[in-house]
Amino acid sequence: MRTRLPLVAALLGGLVTLPALAEDVYRWVDDEGVTHFTAHPPKNRQADQLRTQTGHSEPVDYSQQYPDRKESSEERPSDQNQGPTQAELDDACQRARENLQTLEQGGRIAEEAEDGSRRYLSEQEKTERAERARQIVEDAC
Repeated sequence: MRTRLPLVAALLGGLVTLPALAEDVYRWVDDEGVTHFTAHPPKNRQADQLRTQTGHSEPVDYSQQYPDRKESSEERPSDQNQGPTQAELDDACQRARENLQTLEQGGRIAEEAEDGSRRYLSEQEKTERAERARQIVEDAC
């Protein structure tokens, strides 16, 4: 029992301090054009605060998949509630095939974040997106 108490106390202490490790990150460019990333914004200089990632993917917004579809079934006439039209399926099929081809070619793939910055997809993200594209190809094509 005596050997477990310090271990449990250390684990609980570590869990309490984890949120403190999630610091803000600032990006700024010096006079020579070199980009810096720091924990504190520089004085007398423009700096952008970056949103750090936790390793969890964000929810996927499928509303762009079928841009012509209405948000709710109440806004659509009842005879159109059967699902996407053939044109929507063809468009989704074409985009999914193009995405899948790009993802399977290998190499680095960048995407633009909401703040306008670019970030590269990890291998896991590329694998997940390729699997999603294969599913869309299977469903829509």
